[in-house]
Amino acid sequence: MTKRQKTPKTERILLILFLSLITTSASAFGQSAEGFFHFSEDVRLFTAYAMMNASGNGTEWRWAGMDPIRVQLRTDLAGRIDTSFQAKIRAFNRSHGQILETYEAALLTSGPPDFRWDYNPKNTGEIAEIVSADSALPNLLAEFYKKANVAQLWNEYRPLIQAENNEYKPFADKAMDDVLSYCRLDSNYFYSDSRLIHFEYMPLIPYFTSMTAWINGQVYFIVGPQETKPDQSIFYYLLLNRVTFPLVRKDSENVQRLAGLFDAVRSKIDMKDGKWNRLVAESFSEAMDIRLQKRLYDLDDSTVQSSIMTEYRYGFILCPTIYHKLGKYERSGMTFSEYFPKILKSIDYKHEIENWNAFWEKK
Repeated sequence: MTKRQKTPKTERILLILFLSLITTSASAFGQSAEGFFHFSEDVRLFTAYAMMNASGNGTEWRWAGMDPIRVQLRTDLAGRIDTSFQAKIRAFNRSHGQILETYEAALLTSGPPDFRWDYNPKNTGEIAEIVSADSALPNLLAEFYKKANVAQLWNEYRPLIQAENNEYKPFADKAMDDVLSYCRLDSNYFYSDSRLIHFEYMPLIPYFTSMTAWINGQVYFIVGPQETKPDQSIFYYLLLNRVTFPLVRKDSENVQRLAGLFDAVRSKIDMKDGKWNRLVAESFSEAMDIRLQKRLYDLDDSTVQSSIMTEYRYGFILCPTIYHKLGKYERSGMTFSEYFPKILKSIDYKHEIENWNAFWEKK
């Protein structure tokens, strides 16, 4: 699922370090994000999103417009492909409603020049279910790579994009410490599996957008441009997913008790490719992300409420309830793993349906 990043309105003058919550930290035990995060741009993604822009796709969430790198690349792409091939790409786009996720599937290929499907379905996540059976994407990427001389563009644009990617490096450790502290996890929690996280800053996609993909046993975190300067908040949602997804899988009985809510969500929002378990896990991650950002930026209540209702409108139906129940968790002294079932069991199915219907009746 594509996530639009929240943009706090307060000035980022100070980074509040949650001193009252800190128990242990990754760095204190000799652990660090080095070796866990990989900050290197990927030519497969660059090719894919360059092709998306070459097709004319101009989706953008920011009122002020696209990132300057994206604007310049779109100019440089002009005239590199003929109108018949551009029409072929547009036809492909029309056949895939989730365009950003579809192009994300370039990571399932071997890369240039052939872009053959190259992934293990046993340790690859949902992105494979979207397009892996469609042979059109690899052929399109290979043809575009050659026609648009992407090799030359990659040599020119890679240093520019990599420089912005590198600015996020110092904040990975801080984010790990914050999430470990908030969830009261063992300091080695994020090292309990061997999945490397590839952090991919991508200015060729819309502002405030991020996507997560599990491919060949590794995690790819693709981040669109942001209006604020890099800090640890960009990593919160990704790391929190590593906490919430296993808990949702473990507590399937309580999760399925609420599964009827998914029908209510889909009655208002097109989520035909989604799954209820994933929506529950991401609702927890969203709510916890907002609480962490509230502390980090000292956000006022109106800004927080706006963020919560934005996520609610996108379909995260449990986000408001979870957000408020997390206050009791914070005061409990329990680990998040211990407290997680309490939150699920306390959710009133009927109340959630009534709130959801009332929300949309006001629209």
